[in-house]
Amino acid sequence: MKLALRYIRSLLFLFPAGMALATNASLEGLSIAFGIVALTGAFATTIYLFLHFDEKLNDKIVMELLADAFFGLILFTYPNPDGRFFLLVFSAWIFIMGLLFITRGLTKAGIENFYWFYLLTGITYIIAAFVITNYNPDFMATIPFVLGIVLVVYSFVNMYLMVKRKGDIYSN
Repeated sequence: MKLALRYIRSLLFLFPAGMALATNASLEGLSIAFGIVALTGAFATTIYLFLHFDEKLNDKIVMELLADAFFGLILFTYPNPDGRFFLLVFSAWIFIMGLLFITRGLTKAGIENFYWFYLLTGITYIIAAFVITNYNPDFMATIPFVLGIVLVVYSFVNMYLMVKRKGDIYSN
C-alpha cells in the first residue's frame, strides 16, 4: 500500500503533462487540470495518512500534501486567474518539489547511492522553476510543452526512485 500512493500521485501528474504535450492545451486549461490533479493528490495523501495514522509520519509525504493542497486551492480560489498567474503558481510548486529533493539528498544518510540523483533532480526542478517564471512572452505558445516536459520528468523520476529504492522512499 505504501508504494500505491506514490504510483497514484506520479500517474496523476502525467495527466496534465499528456494534456500539454498531446493536445496543445491553453494555459487556462492546464491550470484547471493541474489544480484538479494537485487537489486529488492531496486528497489521496490525506486518505493514506488517515488509514496509516499509527505509523511514523514521513516529512516528505506531509510536505507534498501541504504543497499540493495549497497550490491546488490557490488555483481554484483566485478570482481572475490567467496564464501568467498559473506560471507563477506552477513555478512555486516545482521550486518546492526541488527543495524537497535537495533536502532529501543532503539529510538522509541511508541513500548513499542516490544522494547525487536527489541533488541533481532538485537543482533541475529549481532551474525549471526560474525558467518558467522568467519565460519570454514572445514564446508563450511553447510554454505548455515546457510544463508538460517538467511534469513528465517529475513523474518518471518519482517512479524510477520507487523501483530502485523499493519502498525505502518512505523510511525516515
